[in-house]
Amino acid sequence: MVYHLLKPPIPCGIVSLQSFGSQKRHAGHSRWSKIRHSKGASDIKKGQIFSTISKSIIAAVREGGSDPKVNMRLAATLKQAKQVDMPRDNIERAISRATSKEYSGAEQVIYEGLGPHGTALIIECLTDNKNRTVKRLRSVLNRFDGSLAPVGYMFEKKGRICFGREDGLHSLDTMFEHAIDAGAEDISEQSSNRIEIICKFSELQAITQLLINTHGYTIECMEGTYVANVNADVAEGNVAKVQDAIEAIEELEDVIKVHCNL
Repeated sequence: MVYHLLKPPIPCGIVSLQSFGSQKRHAGHSRWSKIRHSKGASDIKKGQIFSTISKSIIAAVREGGSDPKVNMRLAATLKQAKQVDMPRDNIERAISRATSKEYSGAEQVIYEGLGPHGTALIIECLTDNKNRTVKRLRSVLNRFDGSLAPVGYMFEKKGRICFGREDGLHSLDTMFEHAIDAGAEDISEQSSNRIEIICKFSELQAITQLLINTHGYTIECMEGTYVANVNADVAEGNVAKVQDAIEAIEELEDVIKVHCNL
């Protein structure tokens, strides 16, 4: 609560320069404060994006090596890093960490859990200490009335590919046709020259190679994903809590990505 001290009224026709200057300074301070807080929030958001991409780079390198010419998943992740202006030092640091002793014993592990309001979660992790990871996951889930629980039957593992043509030579209709011919099960338009497809996980590599080699597409993301078979029925007013829970889990050091049936 803010208390305002009452001052004697100023006679009409007289302007208090002290009061005027004080108001002006406060207004300026308030404006700068808003700018500063806005910039701070933006920096935090950008830092979270960089952290998520760094984890994806590490996972990609661990899976297929550090050469993006051979490792298509790494090449696509590096493309994402470039799109968000991730500094080169951050990228090189992530690649270096993936091949360091720090991650020599790390392995990718999948955890399943229940989130707020009956939502189901698949949590991808890269860890060298499963006990530590489980303990931290339980702690976050408990804060949001969730728990580790078997929910894998609610999802199906699929492949996800985002691609486009930077030169704009192909129309969306043509891109859709190429995606269907390549083996896409589901297609969604992302922009005027970019689409996303879902395919069988076992065909992820082959379809990606076909889109690159046959049609000259630029691959912007190429990864395994988990598509829900059963969607949670969550009231609009409760969605924010689910999103907060997912963000809190993704902030954990060992977590790469969280999939939810929201």
